[in-house]
Amino acid sequence: MLLMTTVVTILAVLQHTCGQQQQHEDEQTRETGEWKCPEVRNVSCACDLPHTLRCTGGKSTFETVARALRNLSGTSSISLLDCTVQNVGSLPSRLLEGVSLHGLVVSSGEIKSVSDTAFEGLRSPLQALGLPNNQLERVPSSALAILNGLERLDLSHNRLHSVHNNSFKGSPNLTFLDLSNNSIHYISPDSFVNLPFLKVLRLQNNLLTSASTSHLQGLRSLVELDLSSNLLTGQLGPSTLPRLPNLQIISLAHNQLNSVRRGSFAGLEGIVSLTLNHNQIDVLEDHGFRAVPTLLNLDLANNRIVAVSSASLAHLTKLKTLDLSHNFLRSLTSDLIAPLKSIQQLKLDDNDISIVAEGALNTANNITSLSLSDNPLNCDCSLLYFATWLSNHTAVCAASETAVCATPPSLENGLLQDLPTAKLICGGEDSVAPPEGPLASLQSYTATKITLRSYQFDGTRVSLGWSVIAPVVSYYCNALIIYEDIGNHEVLLDSKPVRCNSSQLPDAKSLTLSLSANELQPAHSYRYCVMLVEGYAADKSDDSGTVLGCSDIIALVPNANQVAPNNRVMTAAAEPPEIQNLTTSFVSPSSLFVAVHLSAIRLDTGKCTITVSVYTMGRHVAHHRLNCTASWITVTELPAEKSYQVCASIGSKFPKDDEETMVCTSVDGTMTDGGPADWFFALLGAKSYAFLLSATFTAVVFLFVLLIYRTVCRACKKPVGTSGGRANIQTHQCFLPVPPPENGMQRPRYVKLQATTVL
Repeated sequence: MLLMTTVVTILAVLQHTCGQQQQHEDEQTRETGEWKCPEVRNVSCACDLPHTLRCTGGKSTFETVARALRNLSGTSSISLLDCTVQNVGSLPSRLLEGVSLHGLVVSSGEIKSVSDTAFEGLRSPLQALGLPNNQLERVPSSALAILNGLERLDLSHNRLHSVHNNSFKGSPNLTFLDLSNNSIHYISPDSFVNLPFLKVLRLQNNLLTSASTSHLQGLRSLVELDLSSNLLTGQLGPSTLPRLPNLQIISLAHNQLNSVRRGSFAGLEGIVSLTLNHNQIDVLEDHGFRAVPTLLNLDLANNRIVAVSSASLAHLTKLKTLDLSHNFLRSLTSDLIAPLKSIQQLKLDDNDISIVAEGALNTANNITSLSLSDNPLNCDCSLLYFATWLSNHTAVCAASETAVCATPPSLENGLLQDLPTAKLICGGEDSVAPPEGPLASLQSYTATKITLRSYQFDGTRVSLGWSVIAPVVSYYCNALIIYEDIGNHEVLLDSKPVRCNSSQLPDAKSLTLSLSANELQPAHSYRYCVMLVEGYAADKSDDSGTVLGCSDIIALVPNANQVAPNNRVMTAAAEPPEIQNLTTSFVSPSSLFVAVHLSAIRLDTGKCTITVSVYTMGRHVAHHRLNCTASWITVTELPAEKSYQVCASIGSKFPKDDEETMVCTSVDGTMTDGGPADWFFALLGAKSYAFLLSATFTAVVFLFVLLIYRTVCRACKKPVGTSGGRANIQTHQCFLPVPPPENGMQRPRYVKLQATTVL
């Protein structure tokens, strides 16, 4: 199915290339008569489009088809020939001699080489060539050099591993080049300088790194570039891509980029469409898009973006479509919308948006589509502005249908547009008023003061020690409120009910509360507020006063264990573990087990990463990132080589770029040297001892039960005595004897189980 889909796509591309020639031939056809599909004997051929012939066959297909097409002209001429052949490992010399074609597609799934003279003898210049879904390991440069007029070339779905300076030296007129779905990991610096007219370059699904993509210089006419699904890691910066002045469309999706830095798009001033989805981007640096004010479409979906500052998108005044779905945005503010003067479509699905700030959409005058599905909207008084905006912009597609309340519980799953404004209130039993400024609206009007005395975070729980100062200390606990600091805003994250009574505490002036950190993000900053009610729990009089005490903004960092006199948190940095050694062994001819042994693992190791790379003959063949708490992996689909080098380092850099923490080992490319013993101990090093012990115990129990079963069955069948050479069947046997067979027919030896027999 994949092969057929690819062939159909290629045919469509080649058909477009041959469009002008076919149009001219169609005009001739109308003058001379109806076009007829040529008849080719001994080969299965069909014509589903005018001037297009598709044939399927074996080794003799080319000779048979060439013989049938040599003398065609006028109403029977062929512009595009698609051949799917079997049992063909190489394209022979002069395979279509004397045939006039504008486009040719040859696929077999087995072709590994192309003769240098394969395309000699064609009557007319070939303009489009497709060799997809084969086994080519290098670009057939010599064969292509004959085709001086070639404009479109498709080498996708092969096994190409590198592109060199002379790969396309003989094809200066190429405008379309598809090298996708190969194993290309190296591009020499001047590989494409001989292609001054190239407009479309497709390199998706390869093994390219930033070091290789920086070698794409010289493509002065390039309009479209696809680098999705490669091995681009780290920052997207000025050195990631070369200067491509006419580039308009670029895709960097499905890579491992983690940030967009200032100057990332220098030299790419003409871009109108940028795709960065399915990366690991969590930082959009201020003025990161300054070089691309012409951008119309920006896709940042499926990343790790928490907040977007106004300076990040400040220069995208022409942007019409922005996709930020499947990220971690906490609020929709004017910082995101205000710079986008021309925005029409905004996708914010599947984020953590709970509020829409006042005036956030005031400048969105051109918006036609706003999507907010799967967001935990807090439908209280803070959403009055957004509810009013929705009612005044009913023509905005998807906005009203996707704005669904998550809190308070009484309004859960309700559409915001259907709620009367009277229900959007703050201060009810289900809601907590959001802070304004430095929590000015929550000032206490009593003499009781609450301050944060101590703060501890062990990696899983946060412990807060509060000091309560009051003339008469009597209170009970009401709630613990958490706000997250996002730029210049504080967003209500959660309000947890807590229960305590000062009369039951050893020291009423000292209150300690703890909470799970499962819902908090490491390294993010939070403000914690405790709400107490003066008096005792049994005292429900109106004279009871509410007292609120809040901490400063504190970064969630493990081992933060004290608060300075000014209430600022003092943190102790945690050092990453060190790599002690590597264990490697082959578990199959193309799969290598790698275990990284670390020093003592600390509580904060969940943020620690290990980068593992595999090299052979100085060439990078595999790259993986692991968490320090699960420091082992099985690397699959390795090429067959005699030896490999496995390197690991702490952090996200390639091991050979981080010599300080790098540890390397070599392994022979056979399974015999490693042996099952090494594999066993590697598994032990990978903490699989419990699994092996459990499997061994299960096997022993199974064998023991099987042995008992066979012993009992033999005891049941054994005769107790003999008479006349035949066993006397006793009444305590497991089965009753069967009467002698009649008419020579064989019957089962035993029937019916005597269940009442007492042994």
